[in-house]
Amino acid sequence: MAANPAAVRNQAPANRARARPVPPGKTKPPPTLWRRLYDRYGTAAGMMLALLAIVVGYLGRDSRRLFAEQGLGYALGIVGSLLILTLLLYPLRKRIKLLKVLGPVKNWFRVHMMLGVIGPIAILYHSNFALGSINSTAALLSMLLVAGSGLVGRFLYAKVHKGLYGRKTNLKELLAGVKLSTAETGGAAQFVPDLMKMVAEYDRQVLKPPTGILDSMTLPLRLMVKTRTGYRRIVARVAEQLDEQAALSPVVRQHRDRLFALTKAFVKEHLKRVRRVAAFAAYDRLFSLWHKVHLPFFYLLIVTAIVHVIAVHVYSI
Repeated sequence: MAANPAAVRNQAPANRARARPVPPGKTKPPPTLWRRLYDRYGTAAGMMLALLAIVVGYLGRDSRRLFAEQGLGYALGIVGSLLILTLLLYPLRKRIKLLKVLGPVKNWFRVHMMLGVIGPIAILYHSNFALGSINSTAALLSMLLVAGSGLVGRFLYAKVHKGLYGRKTNLKELLAGVKLSTAETGGAAQFVPDLMKMVAEYDRQVLKPPTGILDSMTLPLRLMVKTRTGYRRIVARVAEQLDEQAALSPVVRQHRDRLFALTKAFVKEHLKRVRRVAAFAAYDRLFSLWHKVHLPFFYLLIVTAIVHVIAVHVYSI
């Protein structure tokens, strides 16, 4: 394929931003430094503090004099139980319109996640990180099951929503972002005849919805491997075709490295978008399944906790 020198000289950057007029009255003030730090590192910092509290508590369990039946240990049991019981306010706030006086749902979601970590930690200190009677062990294991389920749900939620408190991502919006366009390649596609064909073939292989739960669970990992291998294969073919064009045209030879960089950036970004679309289907399915099991786990925790309280205060066991 003969190169067009004028086309090479007039290549535009691949991802040049298009200026869009901002409607009057629609501008938002930029977030404060604290808000940016919180949005970016808040969750990780909270998880690290929670992990530190658990590690310190476990390592020091033999040196502390905490008893579940009295004193600080007993108080921690009451506090932890009340915090866990408060978790019910979030689903109630979502479903009962009369409770809108309690504040926005997103605020209760934030509280729900915080208490879902603090409450179980308080119960762990209440039990001094040790198993006790049958009823207390059942309550403790149920609590750990709910807490672990909550962490899984937090991970899946972030994969199918825009931001921690944002609306659910729309599959149609994601698909609109993976439409192939030769303009995104900075014009390099005309020198690599097989580029769009190779990328389209990759899209057909990847954009297949998962067929079951196991397929949904393994799909993100398989997509990561497939994306990397697909990227290397496409980029290698692009390099070959650009070398062939450079041998025929001195202009292509002069701009070969820039064209190659533009094409690599396009391929990398496109495969990233496609992987996100494909993974979204898997995460959305897992999130729907998680909704069906998390609430029964919580009910189990409530039942075992009530049995534990009755067994301790009525039968002293």
